[in-house]
Amino acid sequence: MVRSIVFIFLIVLINVSECQITSVAIEKPSLCITGKYIVPLFSTKIIRTTFNRTYLKQLNIHEIHIYAIISDQKVAEFENHRSITEKTFRISNNTKLNNNKPMIVYNLKINANYMNRTYIHYSIRFIDTNNHTYHINCSSILIVSSPKRLIDTIFKNVIPFIIIFTSIQMGILLDVGVLKELIKRPIQVLIGFVCQYGMMPILAYTISKLFRYDPLYGLGLFVVGCCPGGSASNQWTVIFDGDLNLSVFMSFASTVASFFMMPFWLYTLGQYAYLEELKIRIPFLNLAQSLLTIIAPVGIGMLLVHCIPKLKSIIQRIVKPTLILIIFYFFVFGAFANYYLLRYIDLRTALTAPLLPWLGFGLGGLLAWIFKQDEKRIITIGIETGIQNIGIAFMILLYSLPAPDNSQATVMPLVVAYLSLQPLYILLIYQTIRRKCCKSEKSVDTLSKTTPELSEVKSEVLDNEISLPLTAAGLSAGSEPIKIV
Repeated sequence: MVRSIVFIFLIVLINVSECQITSVAIEKPSLCITGKYIVPLFSTKIIRTTFNRTYLKQLNIHEIHIYAIISDQKVAEFENHRSITEKTFRISNNTKLNNNKPMIVYNLKINANYMNRTYIHYSIRFIDTNNHTYHINCSSILIVSSPKRLIDTIFKNVIPFIIIFTSIQMGILLDVGVLKELIKRPIQVLIGFVCQYGMMPILAYTISKLFRYDPLYGLGLFVVGCCPGGSASNQWTVIFDGDLNLSVFMSFASTVASFFMMPFWLYTLGQYAYLEELKIRIPFLNLAQSLLTIIAPVGIGMLLVHCIPKLKSIIQRIVKPTLILIIFYFFVFGAFANYYLLRYIDLRTALTAPLLPWLGFGLGGLLAWIFKQDEKRIITIGIETGIQNIGIAFMILLYSLPAPDNSQATVMPLVVAYLSLQPLYILLIYQTIRRKCCKSEKSVDTLSKTTPELSEVKSEVLDNEISLPLTAAGLSAGSEPIKIV
């Protein structure tokens, strides 16, 4: 009796151990579906997973049921607009039925709809020859990145060349004599530096936190706030009769300082406020390469104009046409290439992100006024503070962040680029109307002053009129004379 009980106990123990071994074997990573898949926006990708048929037979598995679900259907979906799909595979020992294929292939067709991260969750059910069922739950990361269309490739690859060209142009147009004078009296440059690299990054941080931006959008606005010295600032300085020499020097100084100040802000306040929460690390080498793309061409431009002085007059003639082409490229071609980013802009972002440059105009001018600068320099410092270098911000975000964060973060530079100059346009329209009104008032005053003089001249002429009696045919000798003035 005791022997039989011990025998039964051993059989049960062996069966339990076999079940445990089988269960452990099934939970091996080779039977889980994991990994990270990147699918460009507007494209379709087939995710392929294989199971070793021989290995499954060794585990006595004869049937597999796979259920897959995408956690966020807004980001991606399976074919036929489904978020859930299932598939069953039966493993037969008949080689003819298996077509002598050693692997079982499981394909998932993914349509990418929206740039973001999501997960594909799998529930895999294995049934062995004894009808024992085992479950494995696993997940894979799905990343929808920026589109890989031809127009996107052209737009992104041309940006570095535009920035290099404008930087060379800036170096050529710099007047070394004026630079020396400004260095001797650096108060204006110091005011601009404090505004550009002290006030603007903190202002960007404040706006992003005050209006509770998504961390990625907050990082995008913060990077914009750390990129002063837009090339358009020089043109607007001329339009509003500012100090062009100061404007050019401030653009040059802020560009050179970006090599030090950009990493400083990103790895201090940026790290604390955004990067830690996003779990993103910006490699310093990537950032340094982007900044060298800006700074090195400025030196090349200065060297070129030193060797070829005539080059400066040539560049001066093409500055405005070049600016028009760049504006067309970013605002027309860029809008066409990046129209899909409009889906990522909500009303709150559109209304609050432009506060960064708008407040920059006012606060920069106010600080210059506090330090008793003249009107031209107040205008210049205000414009240089408010206008950010969107191209640099766009390039840093695009080439320093991983996908899809890089494309999503570029939404903020685009919003600022399209909406930052509205106050300047309004002021320009007001200034134009005011000048025309002043001209018309002056012309009326001039006319009123000249009218009495004309009346006096007319009266004198009337007093000296000549009376000529005519005796022509048809007129009597006693007819009244005709007065000729």
